[in-house]
Amino acid sequence: MFCVLLVLLTVPLQGAAVPSAETYKQNGQGLEKEFEAFLKAYQRGDDKGMDEGFAVFRLPKAKEWFGNYFSAEDAATLVASYDREMSEAEASLIEDMNKADPGSRFRVRCEARGDNGAGQGNTGGYGFKPVKPIAVEQFRLEFRSGSHDQKFSFIANFVYVDGAYRFVGGGGVPFWAKPGVGR
Repeated sequence: MFCVLLVLLTVPLQGAAVPSAETYKQNGQGLEKEFEAFLKAYQRGDDKGMDEGFAVFRLPKAKEWFGNYFSAEDAATLVASYDREMSEAEASLIEDMNKADPGSRFRVRCEARGDNGAGQGNTGGYGFKPVKPIAVEQFRLEFRSGSHDQKFSFIANFVYVDGAYRFVGGGGVPFWAKPGVGR
């Protein structure tokens, strides 16, 4: 009897301890939805909220993910570089928004670009070469302010992991395939 009672008491606790992560569609509209919390926090001037909103774009288990796609040595280097890449991406986006229309409400439009084969293995002789293909999706992101209709856009690369897009670099290729990525 004691064992049954113990099991009944622990089952609800285990369920409550596991937060449910939101799943986003694997398309431009899903990526736009991912940006909502970040954009709302920006409009409120909420630094902590912006950090939390941008965190959805971070690989949830970066060390494991890079270990699955790169040699052990390269994965260790890339994990260390990834944190910097994420911090710089968030800071750059905030800077662009501040230049366009400080404190405004922004909307984002995400448009998939062509082949979406960005960086699947071709590093052009630069950076790190994956040991197996990586499904990198490339989008053109256009941010438009609601109050003064200011806009800016850029190209960004994502991988779809655990129901959400995860940022892996801006420009034409993921960060691991760019010239100047240290070994």
